[in-house]
Amino acid sequence: MKKTVTTISCILLCWTSSYSQNLRLIDSLKTSIKHSADDKRRFELLNDLAWEYRWASPDSTILYSNKALTLGRKLNLSKGLAESFNFIGVAYNYKGNRISAFEAFDEALRVSIEQKDSAQIAHSNNNLGRLFFEQGILSRSYEYFIRAMALFEAINDSSGLAYTYQSLAGLYKLQHDYSKAENNYLKAYRIRLSLHNTRDIMSALGQLGRLAQEINQHDKALHFLHLADSAGQIIHDEINLADIKTYIAESYLAQGLLQEAEAICKEGLKVIIGKNNVRMLPEAYITMGRIKFAKNELPGAKKYIDMARDMAAKSNDLSAKMKAYYWLWKLSEKEHDKIGGLQNQNHYLILRDSIKDLDLTRQVERLQFEIEIQRKEQENKLLKANHETNEAIIQQQKLQNIVLIVIVAFVSILGLVQWRNNKKRREINEKLAQQNQFIQNQRTEIVEQNEKLSKRNIELSDINHEKDTLMSIVAHDLKSPLNRIKGIADLMEMENSLSEENKVYVQMTKDATQAGLDLIKDLLDVHMLEENAEPNYSTFDISKFLLEKIQLFTLLAESKNIHLHISRIENSDISIDASYLNRIVDNLISNAIKFSKRNSVVDVSAGRSNSHFWISVKDQGPGFSERDKKHLFQKFKKLSAQPTAGETSNGLGLAIVKTLVDRLKGDIELISKAGKGSEFIVKFPA
Repeated sequence: MKKTVTTISCILLCWTSSYSQNLRLIDSLKTSIKHSADDKRRFELLNDLAWEYRWASPDSTILYSNKALTLGRKLNLSKGLAESFNFIGVAYNYKGNRISAFEAFDEALRVSIEQKDSAQIAHSNNNLGRLFFEQGILSRSYEYFIRAMALFEAINDSSGLAYTYQSLAGLYKLQHDYSKAENNYLKAYRIRLSLHNTRDIMSALGQLGRLAQEINQHDKALHFLHLADSAGQIIHDEINLADIKTYIAESYLAQGLLQEAEAICKEGLKVIIGKNNVRMLPEAYITMGRIKFAKNELPGAKKYIDMARDMAAKSNDLSAKMKAYYWLWKLSEKEHDKIGGLQNQNHYLILRDSIKDLDLTRQVERLQFEIEIQRKEQENKLLKANHETNEAIIQQQKLQNIVLIVIVAFVSILGLVQWRNNKKRREINEKLAQQNQFIQNQRTEIVEQNEKLSKRNIELSDINHEKDTLMSIVAHDLKSPLNRIKGIADLMEMENSLSEENKVYVQMTKDATQAGLDLIKDLLDVHMLEENAEPNYSTFDISKFLLEKIQLFTLLAESKNIHLHISRIENSDISIDASYLNRIVDNLISNAIKFSKRNSVVDVSAGRSNSHFWISVKDQGPGFSERDKKHLFQKFKKLSAQPTAGETSNGLGLAIVKTLVDRLKGDIELISKAGKGSEFIVKFPA
């Protein structure tokens, strides 16, 4: 079902934990910091507090780590500063700022090497390995993991070694080398057993169980998952226990043990609902729905999968939403509901294509990350070379000063001092020549790297062009069969022999086909707009233009008992691209009708001032929240408001409006509050 979308993210969840902050420990650490008189102890406590905040509040981690760094530098500590940089890198990684995370981890590695802090050198390598792994740069991540493992073994750091084995297992799992993945997970598990940390033991067992489940070894998966369940019972970790129970239910389902699967899935689902864990709810609902489906309890299956779909939509979990529509499709087929099956299949296919586009975007982002990292590494090398050159110059100045002092103090041996001074100058010149040669080599290498970066940029451009071409081909290839379907439906509708039920089916077919054609039209429009075509200006009467628009939309508005009203209009000639303005007004009026309740009013007006003319479309719909306004003009971004009569919405209308208004050098203004309607005002130069 599209494993590539979630593979890396699932492995990352294995590296983090889903349990919440230890608030009691946080309060204790804050109290200790406040009353501690020992500055070195305060430094350690600040780092401990920063670490506790890393999941729920990465910004707090950065804040307290920087406080620890400031105190550590003031105390001139010989070890430990790198730990704060590592914590800052972890926080930036959780925030999604990969470049800042790399800079922090790289600084941690530099400082730890400078302070000869072996433990932090190992942790820095492991963190850099994880960062590159997350971006899909597996060769570099493997190198860092191997270095980290060797260092942890050398200093006999069992806890760090366990994390490195876990990191390597995740890498092998992504490469589908399940034997090596299992071997490394087992090594991490044995170490954690010896350390007697029940929470870490539970995590290791859960990872082994999920690995076995992924390769369909469900007996082995149940063995590890039951052990993880037992460990969770000891520490009363309810939310992780619920997660484990859901995985156990999936293995029971795979083995056909439906009663056992339903019983344990209910236990887990009860806790997840009670904790309102939005991340886990969609998958848990889907698992319960699949169990009901397997038991042929179709109403129950539909209930749970509907809840999974709704929860996934709220949390914007595309993968879970796609799975939900897949199973709703299969349910409709089993119930012989052809229309429902077709609708759910269409939703599933659209989401699958969206996830493919998301994968392509992530691939581009990973390439950009790699290019940015290479650039920064080259800059660091150049800075290092300049630093060494400056150090040589400073050293030279020191030597010259010494020579001058010697000349003043020992005039009697001036000749000998001069000879020695010349000799030292020759040595320094040789060093400078070597440094110059080194700098020249660095410049040559930078030129080569720039050529590589240029090739990468060309590759990115080719990928983007390929995406646009593919979208255009698919859209055009779909348009023709959809038009044929619509034509056939029109012919069927003209048949007088159709029953009322068949007429309903024909109308539904026409509606679904028209929705597909509208989506294709919007996609082609977006593609056309991205070609940066210049506007074709012409002069026409704005009042006549708007009256024609109102007439076109009157039937659509009357179908929902909506009064389409012109409150103000001025007879005035304007010079603008008529096709662009036509699309702008169409999208604004159709959106106003689509999202307005029945028996409401949509108000259209237009006017002119000295510097511009304007058009306003005002409705009494649900309005826009502050969160909606941040994503208002993004492509494929569906906002909180929903169409009021079952109309379709693909999230392209406002994006097209914004692009066209910008192309015409105009402005668009939104006046809206949640629940109090909205007014879009577009302004263009007079």
